[in-house]
Amino acid sequence: MDEKDQLLLTALRRDARRPLVALARDIGLSRSATQDRLNRLLRSGAISGFTTVEPAGSTGKVAAHFLVTHAPGGSCAKLMPHLEKIPGIRRIHALAGPIDLVIFAEAADMAGIEAIRAAIDALPLISGLTTHMVLERHMG
Repeated sequence: MDEKDQLLLTALRRDARRPLVALARDIGLSRSATQDRLNRLLRSGAISGFTTVEPAGSTGKVAAHFLVTHAPGGSCAKLMPHLEKIPGIRRIHALAGPIDLVIFAEAADMAGIEAIRAAIDALPLISGLTTHMVLERHMG
């Protein structure tokens, strides 16, 4: 790796979205010579790929936990066939205690979460539904 390669890597670290012509100008080479160097750096592993960088724990989706209580005569067995059909539901846990189910769901936006909530709320034999939005993810 020579000085021009180092300059190219430095320029990419500053702004990997710069056009190839601008990168070439930054390091004092032609566009084709800069493209050749970029390809060589990719093949050698000096550049291992291109990716997005998101804040820690970010998935690009909004998430919520829904707490469900059964109405008289309701049960997990009666609800599960309906819940399994709702897009966006990722996990369902039956609980002991005053809350019968915890449902974890993800959607692209708040409107998607509201659609999931409305679908759950429309199911028979549910007497209570509360929504708890996920603000930050720490594990998993």
